[in-house]
Amino acid sequence: MSGNSKKRFGVSVPYHVAEKLDNLAGLFHCDRSTIVSNALNEYIHENLHEDREHKCRGVIVVYSQSPLPSSIISRYSSVITSYSVHRMGNGFIIVIIVEGSSKLISELRRLVSSGSKIQRYLPLDDLNVLSQ
Repeated sequence: MSGNSKKRFGVSVPYHVAEKLDNLAGLFHCDRSTIVSNALNEYIHENLHEDREHKCRGVIVVYSQSPLPSSIISRYSSVITSYSVHRMGNGFIIVIIVEGSSKLISELRRLVSSGSKIQRYLPLDDLNVLSQ
């Protein structure tokens, strides 16, 4: 299969999501498939690269009601290279720079996401998972 070939599949989404998708497509002057494909690429990049153990680098961004407990910072200090907390309104934006075992980073992500409103991970390594 070439890199430009496509596979068609149907996806059902709630009506309000479809409306927002249509609005976004109009805003960016593109079709819904382009937006869905880009969103899936981001999701895959954020999550699929974890399927095998490797040395990983990335940034975890969390929006939470409270900072992380120091016990979590201590437990994952082998992969946390930087940690900062910023108060915003009634919550906290937490930025964690990580490097090391992808297994430990995944554990840390799961742990911080369970107590947060929003958690995103931006992997900075290039494993070419999107082209496989």
